[in-house]
Amino acid sequence: MHDTNWDDLRYFIEVVRSGNVTEAGNRLGVNQSTVSRRIAALENALGKPLFDRTAKGWVITPVGEKIVTQVEEMAIQANAIHRKIEIDTEEVSGMIRINVSDVCSKRFVMPVIRDFKRDYPEVDVELITADHVVNLANREADIAIQAVNEPPPNVVGKHICKMAFQVYGHADLVKNLSDMPPCITWLGDGVTLPFWIKKNFPKLKRAYRTNSGVAMFNMCKEGLGLALLPCSLGDEAAELERIPVEYLEPGQDVWVLSHVDLRTTARVRIFRDRMVEFLNNEIELLEGRKPKRAVA
Repeated sequence: MHDTNWDDLRYFIEVVRSGNVTEAGNRLGVNQSTVSRRIAALENALGKPLFDRTAKGWVITPVGEKIVTQVEEMAIQANAIHRKIEIDTEEVSGMIRINVSDVCSKRFVMPVIRDFKRDYPEVDVELITADHVVNLANREADIAIQAVNEPPPNVVGKHICKMAFQVYGHADLVKNLSDMPPCITWLGDGVTLPFWIKKNFPKLKRAYRTNSGVAMFNMCKEGLGLALLPCSLGDEAAELERIPVEYLEPGQDVWVLSHVDLRTTARVRIFRDRMVEFLNNEIELLEGRKPKRAVA
């Protein structure tokens, strides 16, 4: 692979991660024809097809599967070199405020903060965990990792993927599942139930309610009831199993957002790029396509 262009390899990685050419183009900031052209150039350099072009989309070939791991390792090495250059050439200091939902902070944001603080110890970090969307325009946060289908105005952002949801329950509860299991939902007016409960369990007798995503996740793990959870949480909890249902709430788009006025601020730009890179590596989990972690 020594004669190939690194930029072409980036296009290959994005098509593999996203599963289609259009979404890969969105993530790279180019159109679909550019992605197709760069992949074709890579295939010509290698002398082998990496994808089968079918009516339903692009399907990776055995040759493509063989080089995925090697290309991912090259990407990690290239990013490590880029970071060393960043550290040597930029004085990065000041405050950065990061907003993320409480339930996702440990899994998706803490590792990025840890590595960022290691490389930029002069930056002070404020982590704002909230299940509601903060106002970037009012500087309630500098960067927000949010699940929203339409980003607010006056922000710039990077679309990662569509977050998948499934209904989950504790393994012991699943063994004796009836047509009216207890369910866990959000606090509201105390009467209205979400459609996933109404349509899947119309005979429901008991609903637990909470205003906290962390509480909902932990209640589900304790076996108190079924809950609609992000696959990125449910699939990594050994206690939980997916519950087959006919109806699921539609997923939401995951974005890494910052205010337009801060897009070139060094600390914001660097953290945002690292956050995007980390989430891109977790797309299979976010989209519910990663095999469930085996029980130890």
